[in-house]
Amino acid sequence: MNNLQHFFFDGYDIDNELLGNISYVKSFIKEINTVTNTNEYEVTIVPYFNGKVEEDGGISCLILSKYFHFTCHTFSFKNTVFIDCFGFDNCNEKILPIILKYFKTNNYDLCTENQGKGNFGKHAIISCNPINYEESIQMIKKIVSEIEMTPINDVITTYTDEQNFDVLQLIAESHISIHRKDNYMVVDAFSCKNFDEKKVAELLNGSINNITTINRGIKYR
Repeated sequence: MNNLQHFFFDGYDIDNELLGNISYVKSFIKEINTVTNTNEYEVTIVPYFNGKVEEDGGISCLILSKYFHFTCHTFSFKNTVFIDCFGFDNCNEKILPIILKYFKTNNYDLCTENQGKGNFGKHAIISCNPINYEESIQMIKKIVSEIEMTPINDVITTYTDEQNFDVLQLIAESHISIHRKDNYMVVDAFSCKNFDEKKVAELLNGSINNITTINRGIKYR
C-alpha cells in the first residue's frame, strides 16, 4: 500500500497539569479530528490513575476510523506524551503543529532514526497474511495476554465486511491494533513497557511478511 502512513511523536518535559486535564485533552483530540478528516469515527478517552504503577498514571485516548487510528497516551507523573497515528490517507503534516500547540514542548522525538535504547518500550509494525474479523478480535486478546499488558477498556472495532475492518485494544501501556484492507493486514503493537515482538509473530503462526521495530522514549531520562 503506497499511501500507508505512520506518524510517531514522543514528547518530554511537558507540564503535568496539561497531561492530566481531561477537558484539555478532549479539545486536543477534537482539533486533531478536524485535520485527519475521519468519517464514522469513534473517540474514546480513558483516564488511568489507579493502575498497578502509580507513576504510570495519565490519560489514554484514541480516534478509530476505517483503516485509521490516532492514539495519545499521557504520563502525568513523568511529564511525557506518546502519540501514534496510522492510516492509509489520514496522517499528514498538519498533525505536528497541533501537538506542539497543545503540549508546548521543544523536547520531542519523531522516531525517524530509531537509534538508542527505548526507555518507554517499543513499537512493532507487522504486515502479515490476513485473518478474518472474529479471529482478529481473539488475536488481539491473545497478544495482550502473551506480552503481559493491561487492557483498560473493551476491544473497539469498525467493520465493513470480512476483508475490511479495524480492531483496537487500549492498554495501560498504549495500544494493540489490527487493520485489514482487502488482502492487506497490519498488526500494530505499541507498549511503553518493553515486550518481545517475536511472541507476537509466533501468535500469527509464521504468516509474517515484514516486521518493523521502532524504539520509543529514546530521549526520556
